[in-house]
Amino acid sequence: MASTRKAVGHSMLLGLLMGSALPIAVVGETTHPSQVVTVLKVNNGQEVLVDINGEGRAVRLACIQAPLQQQQPWSAQAKSALSKALPQGSAVQMELRARDVYGRVVARLLKGKTDIASPLISSGQVFAYDGYLGRCDDLNYQKLQSEAQLRKAGLWAVQGGIARPWDLIEASGEQQEP
Repeated sequence: MASTRKAVGHSMLLGLLMGSALPIAVVGETTHPSQVVTVLKVNNGQEVLVDINGEGRAVRLACIQAPLQQQQPWSAQAKSALSKALPQGSAVQMELRARDVYGRVVARLLKGKTDIASPLISSGQVFAYDGYLGRCDDLNYQKLQSEAQLRKAGLWAVQGGIARPWDLIEASGEQQEP
């Protein structure tokens, strides 16, 4: 009974966060509401446009931060890696984490049982980042990032490292979508 109430509560939460009533499922052992969506486009190294019940919605991948557009070539490399992982038309499981201040759905995406963000972090294409969300404790992203740093994979190969995108956003004082 309590688990049914919890699932219904998660369904209602997802509907409220998404702005509509959506058919969703609570999958596996996760407590995060989820549903299958179709990838329409990769916007950058951390955001995709997906089809949710016939409507295009921006989804920011939870708990990661890609280099900013001005951080080339790393920004382009992150987008390319995400595009390879999520070709247009891919069906993925979207596991809701939050909705951010920019109106985007923040979610973990999975293809089958494979987490989309994990290889991006492991290959040093993006940073593990829980930042303002604080909803990443159940993921091993920090461990994957530490391993990538030790291997000097991707952006970790840069002598002295690259600036953290969140630091650049804060230093600019401008309202930018992270």
